[in-house]
Amino acid sequence: MKKADYSKIAPLYDKGRSLSEENIDLWLKIISRLSGAREGARLLDLGCGTGRFAIPLATKLNYSVTGADSSKEMLAKAREKDANRLVKWDIEDAQSLSYPDKSFDLVFMSFLLQHCEDPARALLGCRRVLNDRGVILIRHAEIEQIQDDVVHTFFPETLAINVARPASAKRVESWLSEAGFSHIISEEIAQQTYTTGAARLEAVLLKGVSTLTMIPQEAFERGVKKLKQYIHKNPDDPWLLYDRITLTAGYKSKTA
Repeated sequence: MKKADYSKIAPLYDKGRSLSEENIDLWLKIISRLSGAREGARLLDLGCGTGRFAIPLATKLNYSVTGADSSKEMLAKAREKDANRLVKWDIEDAQSLSYPDKSFDLVFMSFLLQHCEDPARALLGCRRVLNDRGVILIRHAEIEQIQDDVVHTFFPETLAINVARPASAKRVESWLSEAGFSHIISEEIAQQTYTTGAARLEAVLLKGVSTLTMIPQEAFERGVKKLKQYIHKNPDDPWLLYDRITLTAGYKSKTA
């Protein structure tokens, strides 16, 4: 599997993949609702990157958060942002977690499974580190959601990379079931990621989407030119502003 180099992406990641306060609050409400977790819940943000979710989960929901990632560069950025030292930051391989059994009440991951060579193994590890009534929450994009989005339309070379990576909600649900989770549900959320077409273009220029760093420069420049032309003609097209994202939840054991 071809992988992005996050040591190079880390310095500009937050600018290229920014999340508004409104979107952070949207996702926190969904996480709280699906997990039923209370203040103090032990949450593992697996593949936490620069802490875009880990820090708000600690500051706004008052969870006890551990952020884990395999990139020391991404974690360095996360530690810089965590001024109050509310999150514990760890270098971890998502497919070989070092935490003891039943260490967490919740596991959250955002766009991580697509980077795993063996997603099923990663989910088995997640189940092991959850307590008996633990919950896993997986934020991801299905191939049906991205194949005609802005990036893959103007940079078709990225689709060849991503076709082998994102899984359908049914596939993720199947992996969770095979790992021993039950009461599995998926919800699709329409997230307004950008307020203007120009903001979308700025994110593209920063290569905030990791696959943009993996295509030839000439292909990138060609796509940028076409995207600029489209935005000039269609500055208010909602297609430029919104992303469709799925959240799949699984429960280690649930009586309700």
